[in-house]
Amino acid sequence: MSNNKIKTEEQVNAKNVTKTSKKKSFKKKKSTMEQILAPNNIRKGLKHSAGFAGSLLINVLIVFFIIKIFAYAFNFTYSVFGNVCKSPGDTEYVVVEIPADSSILEIGQALEDGEIIDDKYVFFAKVKVKGYGDKIKTGKFGLSASMNYDEILQIICELETEEEE
Repeated sequence: MSNNKIKTEEQVNAKNVTKTSKKKSFKKKKSTMEQILAPNNIRKGLKHSAGFAGSLLINVLIVFFIIKIFAYAFNFTYSVFGNVCKSPGDTEYVVVEIPADSSILEIGQALEDGEIIDDKYVFFAKVKVKGYGDKIKTGKFGLSASMNYDEILQIICELETEEEE
């Protein structure tokens, strides 16, 4: 019986210990609040929030640049495969000279410098897609910013148009 009594006393002591540990944990919560409000911990919190803001800013910039890349790719592709001109209402003609042994990019640069086209790389891609690389003639050509890439290529390659046939 004394064993039962001892166990019961041990169980009572164990219950008392858990009650006191709960009280201690409550006191620890108070001390945790005090620790949170301590100046060193406030600095740590600010560093953490600054790190979060910095990573958020980096992520926003990455998304922005991805959107810009897709927009440029879309506009480039549209210019290569679409019927695009620099200035639709422009009636002024500019004489552009294409010297012998000029590369496609040099011709595109001359057209860009003459303000006939917007992008020499679009011109380069258009020539490659159409297969006109070896058909471009040398000489002086009267071109306008209201012409699309196909019309410019018809003139500088001296191709027959559908209307002339």
